[in-house]
Amino acid sequence: MKKKSTMTWDCWQKGKRGMTVSVFFLGSICFSVMLAYLVFGDSTDDGGLRTLRMIAILFRHGDRSPTSFYPNDPHRNYPWTGGLGALSERGSLQMYNLGRNLRPRYYRLLPSNGLYSKDNMYIVSSAAERCIMSAQSFMAGFLPPLENTNPLPISWQPVAVNTLPRDRDTILAQKKPCPRYEQSLQRLMAYPPKDIRDMNEKYEALYKTLSLSTGENISTILDVELLYNTLEIEKNAGLELPDWTENIFPEKLLPLAERSLSLFTETPLMKKIKGGTIISELLDNMVRKRAGILMPERSIFVYSGHDVTLVNLMRALNIIDQSTGKPDFSAAIVFELHYSITFDDDFEVKLLYYFNSEDKYPKELRVPNCGDPCSLTKFSQLMESVYVKNYEELCQLV
Repeated sequence: MKKKSTMTWDCWQKGKRGMTVSVFFLGSICFSVMLAYLVFGDSTDDGGLRTLRMIAILFRHGDRSPTSFYPNDPHRNYPWTGGLGALSERGSLQMYNLGRNLRPRYYRLLPSNGLYSKDNMYIVSSAAERCIMSAQSFMAGFLPPLENTNPLPISWQPVAVNTLPRDRDTILAQKKPCPRYEQSLQRLMAYPPKDIRDMNEKYEALYKTLSLSTGENISTILDVELLYNTLEIEKNAGLELPDWTENIFPEKLLPLAERSLSLFTETPLMKKIKGGTIISELLDNMVRKRAGILMPERSIFVYSGHDVTLVNLMRALNIIDQSTGKPDFSAAIVFELHYSITFDDDFEVKLLYYFNSEDKYPKELRVPNCGDPCSLTKFSQLMESVYVKNYEELCQLV
């Protein structure tokens, strides 16, 4: 790609050559411009955000109630608001705060009148109610109406949250049947990779302790992950955990829970089916945006999903080592598409990770082998191995 020239070097040269008063004055101004560039970056770029053309935000839902209990659970009869698997009040606030945190960074892409428009943005959620409610809470913080255009007597406005039926969802809940994937997963469960076999042997005593303490058979990393989720939620709710969890939760259980989540994208094919589907969706939108053929010409895409959604995506991108193997509630990854200030004929892709709703300073993630900056063309080439052209064909048994 051909790089653009900048004014800073010319200014520096003029400043050095300034012999007369007028030229010296010009040189001083140019030196000031150069100094400002070094300290603050290109002023026309405003830290890289004036060049922003489109974003795609994918987050995990907020804190929720348990979906299941172990037989000896002392909190089985706790009155969970909303029932099992529901977004908690704490979770709703987390998502609202995440929206508020992201709003200042992306306000230039929001409608100038502050009102929702389907021509400007698209919000889609997993069919799980906790995900739908998370999307609603996020948008309440991300797109509050302006006072002079708000038709309601409260500082909130309705937005359209589209949902994907679970049996047709390939990108968020990812429950659409795929025989080829299911065959691969069953094979892995029957014949686990060596590191998991070693893990099972190493933690055999722990499994026995957990089984005795919970009253449930704990013999796989998946069993541990489900138990971890229940204990984490109960702790977040301020409930006292049983004595047997001391020195076990979370330290000893977290690595097992993380490995359980990674198992769903263990092979290149599994990464393509589970992570490549959403990468393909995001990439298609970015390419159309660059070409000027995105219809409607939206600037904001919001996806409300699950922890495994984020893990599958990050493993397909090969960036999981830069974030976390078990995303927190309200964790988010943002794809930014920028008009290039480095290349004449391409856009740039930036990835940011918010560890949770309290994260004010997101971590910029680097796509391996894409360079810095990462061009959309190079990013597209790197994603060819996981790009999904036809889900039905990919999922057929061979």
